[in-house]
Amino acid sequence: MAASPGHITLRGRGQVPREEGGLMCPSYRATHEEEHSTRGRAHLLWEMTQGKDKDDKDKDRRNGIIRDGWRSEEVKHSLDLCLACKGCKTECPVGVDVATYKSEFLSHYYEGRVRPRSAYAFGNIDLWARAASHSPGLANLATQLPFLRDISKLVAGIPKQRAIPAFAPQTFKSWFQRRRRRNDLGKGTASAVPYRTQNLRALAPEGTSVLLWPDTFNNYFHPETAKAAVEVLEAAGFHVIVPTANLCCGRPLYDHGMLDRAQSLLLQILDELSPEIEAGIPSSASNPAASPSFAMNSSTSFPTTKRAQALSRQTFLLSEFLETHAPNFPLPLINRKAILHGHCHHKSS
Repeated sequence: MAASPGHITLRGRGQVPREEGGLMCPSYRATHEEEHSTRGRAHLLWEMTQGKDKDDKDKDRRNGIIRDGWRSEEVKHSLDLCLACKGCKTECPVGVDVATYKSEFLSHYYEGRVRPRSAYAFGNIDLWARAASHSPGLANLATQLPFLRDISKLVAGIPKQRAIPAFAPQTFKSWFQRRRRRNDLGKGTASAVPYRTQNLRALAPEGTSVLLWPDTFNNYFHPETAKAAVEVLEAAGFHVIVPTANLCCGRPLYDHGMLDRAQSLLLQILDELSPEIEAGIPSSASNPAASPSFAMNSSTSFPTTKRAQALSRQTFLLSEFLETHAPNFPLPLINRKAILHGHCHHKSS
């Protein structure tokens, strides 16, 4: 996944940053500084690729050429406020994907260096959440009670004014497995199918199974969202299967440039879901950040791997899956107004 500065090509025309409409670029709208716009970041990255001679750095900086390559503080400062919304990927006239460039830059910038505490806390949130799920009550005491929560924020590098989300008392996957066992005993009416063995997978008729992706946040923090997704999919006539292996799409890792672990997680997904991928079973996710993450990154990280390309084609957001595979499913109408906050990754996909 690594690349040298000389391998990055940035070309095309600059677009005047917008104050309203569309997605691009939230950091510019907040700061009104050119270096925090898509155009400004693309130009700085272009300058970085031109600065190959490290002689007379001060003079070069005065002339507008960055000679520090992947260790450039100017480029890092510009990319720090990038939210990785990927709005530029679809709205920029030449499709500049600043979020991907940011991940690649940070991967090189911190090579051989210690990262900020927040990078380890948020980038590896799947590990910390999994550990907390064994005793969510105790974990919530440490993250929610006064004084203890301040210590937790200090350790994780979180600002004092921010709140740490509480862990759910039961993960979505635990709920799903217990629900399946109750159904086996005849105490339930749902038809959820667990992801455990080839024999159990065969219980779902061909063409009606769907793999629901249990992303980190819906599994450990907001399981009610994933539970609702199960109910909707089953109401539409599908048999839901859920991985029991501890899989993670690695989405937070890209924000901090932790590409080595992100790639290893993608390989684990390809190995664990190999039977479903080969069987053509579609995968659905209710988190717009998780689904595009392993769909897009699996195909770009392993462009010659057939399983990666197949997984990318078979992955859908929940709404996309229903539109594609259950176009006649009658969704209930709610006679009321609602405020819908669209996810940036959903808008940009």
